[in-house]
Amino acid sequence: MTTCSSSSSSSSSSSSSSPRKLQYPIDDNDWISKLPDELLQLILSKLSTEEAVRTSLLSSRWEDVWKWRSHLVLDMNKVLETTPDEDLHRVSVELARSMTKAINNYRGHLERCIIQHYVSQCKDGTLQSWIHSVTRLEHTKDLTLVNYIPATRRCTRASLLSLLPDTFSHHSLTSLSLCGYTLIGPRAFSNCKNLKTLKLINVVISQAGVLSGVLAACSSLEVVVLKVNFLTPRGVLKIENNNLKFLQLSFLYEIDRMEVYATCLDVLDIRCIKVKRDNFILVAPNIQVNTNAWLDDHGCIDCPHLYYHVSSYLAQEEKNIWHELLVSDFHDMRRSGCLSVSVDLTDPEDVEILKEVLLMWTDLLMEFEILFKNKKSPIEEGECSTNDRTHAKPFLNGDLWFYNVWLYNFDGSNDEEFAFASHLLMQKTVIIKMMIETSSFPPTKKLNAEAAVAKLMELPKRYKHFIECF
Repeated sequence: MTTCSSSSSSSSSSSSSSPRKLQYPIDDNDWISKLPDELLQLILSKLSTEEAVRTSLLSSRWEDVWKWRSHLVLDMNKVLETTPDEDLHRVSVELARSMTKAINNYRGHLERCIIQHYVSQCKDGTLQSWIHSVTRLEHTKDLTLVNYIPATRRCTRASLLSLLPDTFSHHSLTSLSLCGYTLIGPRAFSNCKNLKTLKLINVVISQAGVLSGVLAACSSLEVVVLKVNFLTPRGVLKIENNNLKFLQLSFLYEIDRMEVYATCLDVLDIRCIKVKRDNFILVAPNIQVNTNAWLDDHGCIDCPHLYYHVSSYLAQEEKNIWHELLVSDFHDMRRSGCLSVSVDLTDPEDVEILKEVLLMWTDLLMEFEILFKNKKSPIEEGECSTNDRTHAKPFLNGDLWFYNVWLYNFDGSNDEEFAFASHLLMQKTVIIKMMIETSSFPPTKKLNAEAAVAKLMELPKRYKHFIECF
């Protein structure tokens, strides 16, 4: 690939995903610069984007190293938050030029890119240009766009996200996160079969039907996180996707009806939605929802840990941005919500997902519903009995309590499930009841389930009054 260097080395194909081997004069005492490009890139990956770009000034040897980072974080907020209001536009334009230069100088294929910008870039075409560059040219896989809106200008049309059709449809883009925009139409999401993950955080949408259109256009989605409000209250929100595995919902204004059709859904995380249970249609075989515990008539609910489970691998620079955006109003979180999961506790991947989902909650969760799946065969003679099942390593933190816990398909034949249930009880995380379904089992299996329930009732601290079968 041709670079800005005047080196006479031959260029490689522009589609190459690794840097060109250039020969630079290096001081004999500069041992760091003698390291191979791969090691230098590893070193720079520990720095912020701004610090990495500055290394290009060290010498010609370092000029191109940062351009092959796997991720870029371009953040105006650090400067704008200390800029006087009257200078915000001018400063943002200057910063935008620097960010454009950084994007244009990049030479590799990006795994992740976060762009935090000012509202004016929504209107002057700069945001559209950035998206085109990082998706079509840099082949970004995971893109996050954050709109910085000063407090004095909130709830204005300045944050309107007006983009060209197919803006997010490039085949390389699989994860998209938008924060702080107003969305009045779905055209930017046309033909977005490439997206596997979509997160709309603090996004205002004209009406529920527009959001339905966005989700319908992204037919391959597996993870959807929605923290949205609607300009036009009421309406019908429809989510129909047989690839969907994780759905998190939080919106404040009441809608007439919500329909979810998702045959592969394993996690339904409802923080606060203004729709009554009778008008919430759920067709998801792996999910059980009994009450409308998510309905909160007393005010807003926030999701302070919304991004922790999907960003645990991010550089600290990226984590700080989301911490500032989503954790600042932690203390305003309300006590409500419903979490329904389908999990195989013998599957490490399933267990890790459950851990991360629970970490997103703090304080009090009204309803926690668990459907155990992919169960092992019953315990054979000579294998470990339930007597020692409480010794499994727990993974719940001490800051989370449940009003009610519902266990489905719990038949007592699985060590991990028994250990999980006993931990919930012995750690005093269940406040009212642990409801265990036994009535749906055939006679023999029902006896095994009831025996396991009896053992739970015999736990050392005697939690018999917390347990009820149905």
